[in-house]
Amino acid sequence: MIENLKEITKDTLLSEVQKFADAKARFVVTVCNDLGDKLEATYYFNYSPGVEMVALRMVVGKDEEVPSISGIYLCAVLAENEMFEQYGLKVKDIAIDFGGLMLLGNGSPVTPMLKDKAAGGKGGE
Repeated sequence: MIENLKEITKDTLLSEVQKFADAKARFVVTVCNDLGDKLEATYYFNYSPGVEMVALRMVVGKDEEVPSISGIYLCAVLAENEMFEQYGLKVKDIAIDFGGLMLLGNGSPVTPMLKDKAAGGKGGE
């Protein structure tokens, strides 16, 4: 279990992230996880000085679009492009959209981190 975790929705994502920006918190990373029929995105922030992290977690359907936080934290473009490429998380309005070719090349597997793609489509287990 993650301490300092707040469950949010895609509709509250930008307002919650803006609170961190207003408080001068650092954006650390976003992590995506395949839950089967849904995707989980967890956004981590840190206040300086210190090492304590605070997280926002959002669960969405695999076909849903989520807003980009790159308008608030430009550095999020890397994590958001990665989540799209690796998991298929549809992030709309990314400040710099690599179109699925930031880490993957032409001919690479599509969304290689999804459970149904791993291990020859056998659920990744």
